[in-house]
Amino acid sequence: MPVFVVSLKTATDRRAALKSHLDDLGIRFEWFDAIRGDQLSLPYRQQVNPVGNMSPGQLGCYLSHIHIYEQIIAQALPVALILEDDAVLHPSVKNLIETGCLNLDFDYCFLGSDDCGDAGYVYYDAAKPSRLSTQHMAFPLSSGPFCLHAYCITLEGAKKRVACAYPLRRPIDHYHDLPYRPRMMTVVPMVAFVNELSAVQSMSSLNWSGLQTRARKYRWYYPLRDLLKLKFVRKLIALQRTPFPHPGQWRALESAFKVVRKSRLKNVADANWRK
Repeated sequence: MPVFVVSLKTATDRRAALKSHLDDLGIRFEWFDAIRGDQLSLPYRQQVNPVGNMSPGQLGCYLSHIHIYEQIIAQALPVALILEDDAVLHPSVKNLIETGCLNLDFDYCFLGSDDCGDAGYVYYDAAKPSRLSTQHMAFPLSSGPFCLHAYCITLEGAKKRVACAYPLRRPIDHYHDLPYRPRMMTVVPMVAFVNELSAVQSMSSLNWSGLQTRARKYRWYYPLRDLLKLKFVRKLIALQRTPFPHPGQWRALESAFKVVRKSRLKNVADANWRK
């Protein structure tokens, strides 16, 4: 399965860190130079996003992923893995890449994501497991989650998204207002996290304050933020109110948007696998 890595050409530290990580895992990949929204001409930005409701970082991120989808279509690739350059992967992901997906009955399959999206908290149906690879099980999602740092997309999924890509209305990881319902799945337990460079030289960091950028690189930032927001309690309350797409054993999705150093990745991921 081909692997594309979205990265700003100027993000040398992030590129070096990810290349070292993927080389250690023996994973081949192809760089895709990300688009900087703040370097697009004003007339072009107005053309693709006439409402003007998206920030330069959101524009660049959106267009970068869409252009990869167009490449997948042009090459007629059945499925591809797309990474952003702050991703860190559990070693088992190499098996998925080498063997390919055993099941392509999805549009998106997340190896790691946030636990919420533009439709609210995201849940997975534990009653409907599907074998994605010899080492990974995937489950249907209630809705689309934020965060595209590590996910598979099928050829059919790419075609559907490109068909309604323009004009730009919402960030690329917002699915609630799409003219179709994407077939969403996730790997449980998660096998992709972010590294400590996640907030540095990124497309998203163009929208963050200096304080946010400094804090997000620490392992304690996301757990502390979730604790202060009482996220666990909010998830339980939302579980009773969420209109699920079909009956099932719906369980709260754990957020993979947490900083994990490469040296600690296997232990952290294996701890989740033992739950």
